Amino acid sequence: MRHLAEMTTSAHDIGGELRRRLPGIGVVKLHKLLYYAQGWHLVQYGEPLFKETIQAWANGPVVASLWADEKHGRSRPALRPLSGEVLATVEYVVARYGRLTGAELIRKTHHEDPWRAVSESDDPALAGDPRITDDALHQWFERDEERVAYVAEVERLRARTDIYSFEPRPLTPEHHAAIDRALRGERVNHRRG
Repeated sequence: MRHLAEMTTSAHDIGGELRRRLPGIGVVKLHKLLYYAQGWHLVQYGEPLFKETIQAWANGPVVASLWADEKHGRSRPALRPLSGEVLATVEYVVARYGRLTGAELIRKTHHEDPWRAVSESDDPALAGDPRITDDALHQWFERDEERVAYVAEVERLRARTDIYSFEPRPLTPEHHAAIDRALRGERVNHRRG
């Protein structure tokens, strides 16, 4: 098995891709999308998307080390290219949650077990370590009723990726409409073009 640092990207890399896809994204929204990306990637591929931990803060899940680096203006390594699997996860998260505001994402995460289990716990051990574990994320996202649709959508997105450059082809309005229908659980006719 590969060492964790070798098998995952960093939250900085994923955050950079989210910012590229959603120009002007706020800090709150960025951290909630990182949480969703980590959860869905764990379910689909059985390993973390990024190595940094997610913590349960008052406004929902936050990648504390990324937040601190950006708040204090710490230098970060150059963003690394992302694999097709990683790009498919990011694309899915942007399609499913990208239209929600930071406030809507806070409310959504506050109703989900990974955040609630840590933030609402009376266990004094959790007070000093508000970490949301990968196991908690995996258990929650595996139970999601849209998991089957997610797996199919990620496979479709991966098939749409150029295998030589790992750059996704641009989505057309028809792609966006099909993704929206799939996320609502509607049948989508798949055409290869």
